[in-house]
Amino acid sequence: MSITSSICKHTYQADGQTRNWEFEFKALAAQDVAVYVTSADGTETLITTGYEVNLQNQSVVYPTLASGLSPLPSGHTITLLRTTPLTQEMTLRQQGVLDAKALEQAYDKLTLQVQELAEQSARSIKYLVSSGKTDADAETFLQECKAQQQAALANALASVADTKTYLLAALESESSTRSQADITLQQNLQTLTGVVSANDSAQTLGLAAESSARSAADSALEAGLSAETTARLAGDAALQAALERLNFITFVSTLPQTGESKYIYAVAQDETDLEDHPIVVLYLWQNEWLAVGAFSTNLDPVTLLTKTEAQQTYLAQTTAQNTYLPLSQKAVAGGVASLDANGQIAAGQINYATTSRVGGIKQTFDATTGTWTVITEEV
Repeated sequence: MSITSSICKHTYQADGQTRNWEFEFKALAAQDVAVYVTSADGTETLITTGYEVNLQNQSVVYPTLASGLSPLPSGHTITLLRTTPLTQEMTLRQQGVLDAKALEQAYDKLTLQVQELAEQSARSIKYLVSSGKTDADAETFLQECKAQQQAALANALASVADTKTYLLAALESESSTRSQADITLQQNLQTLTGVVSANDSAQTLGLAAESSARSAADSALEAGLSAETTARLAGDAALQAALERLNFITFVSTLPQTGESKYIYAVAQDETDLEDHPIVVLYLWQNEWLAVGAFSTNLDPVTLLTKTEAQQTYLAQTTAQNTYLPLSQKAVAGGVASLDANGQIAAGQINYATTSRVGGIKQTFDATTGTWTVITEEV
């Protein structure tokens, strides 16, 4: 087979659901595909069980359903790495048949091995090409790393010392600046104290003047209140006198023998109005009782009727019930008809027949003119 790709490793992020992982690199045998799982904390583990490699579909199933394991959770990664054994099984014989397929497989295996070594080399720590190192072992490499670390530490310490020197100088400068600021602040406080003292003196004088003015205002207010009290008493006396001169309504069951002219006497009657509300008649004593008006208790008590209005508006209940019909029943359906100036029922309140047949003659009635018209029938 041909080897056109140098890829020999795939790394995938797990999502808690995926079990099937594909790979694109060529592998000679299923056991040449290694599976590594790296946890969320960075711990890497070589998986030896619970997975299957399918070279035909170029995929790995991990974990298998048969393993009973759950899919890798989010935060984990899975790495598929080809690890071709570093062996060579082909044997060539003199004067034998040179098998091209076997020869190609040997070349393919060598190519796969080189790719895997290149992958490992890419993950290794190496000297620069120009370093000239040719035979350095791990111990020498670590010692060089340590020397470089110590040099870096010395440089860092020197930098810290320089920084400390700078900070001490800055601190000294800040201390000097702070001392000068304290002196300035003390001077400002002394100036402010003088200003406050002057303000206190002015405020004391102002308070004394305000107190004097308030005392004068209190005296004036007291005099004003006294005058107002006197005026109010005089007004109350005048109001009382005026009230005594007013006429007031007083309700009585019956009129007394005599009364006072300053009162209006209201007497409730046994009669009621047409809506069965009690009637009250008003009387005024002027050496005799004078009826000055009447009102129904269904009206606003302050809306009084004169005697004439009362006589025109209200009827005694017994008289009304025995003699009169309510106006609401006049000339309405279910009520009584009204008479015109000739004592006859108005034409508009009489129900006439609209058609009639007398002696075989058909007639129609015109309610507007009150006449009958003969209708000629076709034979």
